[in-house]
Amino acid sequence: MKKDQIGINAGKIWKRLETNLTDTNINKLKRDCNLNLPELCTALGWLAKENKITFINHDKTTYVFPVE
Repeated sequence: MKKDQIGINAGKIWKRLETNLTDTNINKLKRDCNLNLPELCTALGWLAKENKITFINHDKTTYVFPVE
């Protein structure tokens, strides 16, 4: 996977988070953004490193939200 693709995938996730803040669990993000697990994880890592997202665990599910 190229670094450019990680940024593109991060953009997909970011757009998804901007349009829907009610159902942002990582499994749904993976499906909605059409990413495989390595693509999802690297893109989430990118966004986390940039302090763009935060993670919340609830009932064995991890949710992703943009940092305000």
